Amino acid sequence: MVEKKDFKADFLRVNKKFLNNFLILSTSVLKNFRTYVYVFFVPMIFVVCYTLYAHRTSDEPIKPHNLFLFMMIPTYSIVFLVNITISEWKNSVFLKRIHSAGVSRFEFLLTIWTFTFLLGLLSFLAGVIIISILGATLVGSKDGNASIALTFQLLGYDGWSMILFSVSMNIIICIALGTIISGLIKSVAISQSVTIVLTLFCIVFSDNFLPPSLLALNKWIVYFSYLIPEKHPVWFGMIGTSTLFSSEPAKEVLTNIERVRAQGAVSFGFNLWICCVTSIIYPSLLLLGGYFSFRWNSK
Repeated sequence: MVEKKDFKADFLRVNKKFLNNFLILSTSVLKNFRTYVYVFFVPMIFVVCYTLYAHRTSDEPIKPHNLFLFMMIPTYSIVFLVNITISEWKNSVFLKRIHSAGVSRFEFLLTIWTFTFLLGLLSFLAGVIIISILGATLVGSKDGNASIALTFQLLGYDGWSMILFSVSMNIIICIALGTIISGLIKSVAISQSVTIVLTLFCIVFSDNFLPPSLLALNKWIVYFSYLIPEKHPVWFGMIGTSTLFSSEPAKEVLTNIERVRAQGAVSFGFNLWICCVTSIIYPSLLLLGGYFSFRWNSK
């Protein structure tokens, strides 16, 4: 009975401390205007431009896996927010005060990671709303037999479950990368520059912006791209959504599938379970790296 009461008291104490930390850190982040620029303004511009470009340059309906790629765009922006927030806090007295108040590294990172993960989901949701608005006015094909709105409706429980899994894993990857870079580099400016270059590099080789068929022209490029963390949740979502709507999903994603197969350059062998496993392994390893690379100050 005594042990049960002690456990309950410890549980309440830990939760109260987490909520206090969450309130302090979230207030500090939300009162900064750049948070809304990183999380909403810039990602939504890319979502609109990417969606309009895809609509105007193709006579075919917007396919489910392409729609998924549109929704993935906002998830990349969270890496910049995490990076600059931690980098600037390290160069101020803010983290010193947090640390001197008895907050451990684990408690701090758990709080900031949880908060930025929620911001990432909000950014994703905002992207879905923007795409839905465009879908209410844009027709996905000249024949008018498909639209963005209709594709949204057809996704169903399975489709949305796979999309949410991919989005969540990609957000976690970006949070971890932002933490690692801010921990390894002292200068805020250099840290942000490295983050920009790395993110652009990852976006290109993850097949999120460029057609997957383009990188699949060379099997060595495909092998190299496995090193890109974001590629794994991106391909999980692409394979998953295309499988739901087509009897030949590989042909839907890779228009030059016969040539790609001949070269042995089909990413993950187009097996959903492979990128599902790697999509879990990569974020786990990166979070571990983020934990050990974190420093309370820039010294």
